[in-house]
Amino acid sequence: MSLKEILKLILGWRLLLILIALPAMFLLTPRTRFTNLTEKPSVANIFSMWSNFDGLHYLDLAEFGYGYQHKTDMDYTFFPVYPWSIKLFSFLGGYLSSGLIISHLCLILALYFLYRLTALDFKAKVSRSTIYLLLLFPTAFFFGSVYTESLFLLLTVLSFYSARKNNFFLACAFAGVASATRISGIFLWSALAYEFWLLYGGDIKRSLNLRAIWLALPPLGLLSFMRFQFLKTGNPLFFATMQTNFTGRTVDKLILLHQVFFRYAKMLVFTDHWDPLFFTVVLELISATLVLAIIIFSLKKIRFSYWIFMFLSYLLPSFSGTFMSVPRYTLVIFPVFIYLAYWLERQHPFIKYVYYFSSIFLSVLSIIFFTRGYFIG
Repeated sequence: MSLKEILKLILGWRLLLILIALPAMFLLTPRTRFTNLTEKPSVANIFSMWSNFDGLHYLDLAEFGYGYQHKTDMDYTFFPVYPWSIKLFSFLGGYLSSGLIISHLCLILALYFLYRLTALDFKAKVSRSTIYLLLLFPTAFFFGSVYTESLFLLLTVLSFYSARKNNFFLACAFAGVASATRISGIFLWSALAYEFWLLYGGDIKRSLNLRAIWLALPPLGLLSFMRFQFLKTGNPLFFATMQTNFTGRTVDKLILLHQVFFRYAKMLVFTDHWDPLFFTVVLELISATLVLAIIIFSLKKIRFSYWIFMFLSYLLPSFSGTFMSVPRYTLVIFPVFIYLAYWLERQHPFIKYVYYFSSIFLSVLSIIFFTRGYFIG
């Protein structure tokens, strides 16, 4: 796929998102608490509905910075690269416009390089399917919202693509920026270390050369943010500490994966099935189960460095006792979609139709709920 084809695809995808969201403005009562939505439908809502929940914090950080006296300490849970980027390009028409433009531009570039990365190992049909599956995933609308997903996906894909092209300076530099964009960016470190070791034939002695110094770059983004937090709050892990208050995640003890699945089984039974929260629970459970299945069955089917990144990115949120936001986190775990494309191409067409129909159906509901202020991820 050329850059021009990707651009056309994103324009069509963006139009579909709007066509789904617009009728919902008149059919579903909004929840305005964590949004900039107005009670009654308005032109402003067409843009502001893509900045609900976390988007508000990124806009606040872009405008006011961390620790602004009238803002909440919750802002410290958000990593700095994306809001700083919004501030840098706010001359384009304001913070909201800047955030939306950055997200869409990053998405176009991310999909272009993801196609090229996938094409290194698979046929064009699988590479194309990878892009389609990613855009049709139920929470893909976050790529077109004021969220870090597009930027982080771009940095992650560029990091792996550079490594595959044996440019480890660029690979590690992108990884360093990624680790200051989201906490899961740190998992690129181990994946790139494996790629570097592989470059020298799996020989540790040969791997210990001057080029290995670039492997010191990936954690620098996270370490810099931790230093910043220490100077501001006295706690380098303040962003993790605030997770308990902000999301209800457990960060002071380890919760095993089977315990989380058991908790969700109970939620399926006891949550009001007519409450939009039930849809979120179902979506979280489906996403967590899908990714876990792919982790298990893809071990020897995809490149091991991809598998390392996928495995670690999946485990981190589950250890906190919840699959909250897993549907959104899945978007940037690109090996999930590479393997899914590879697997579906080998299945009966009926299975592919069922998957695509299910994904589109869940996407429509997710877009409707999110744009009206209901938590999805």
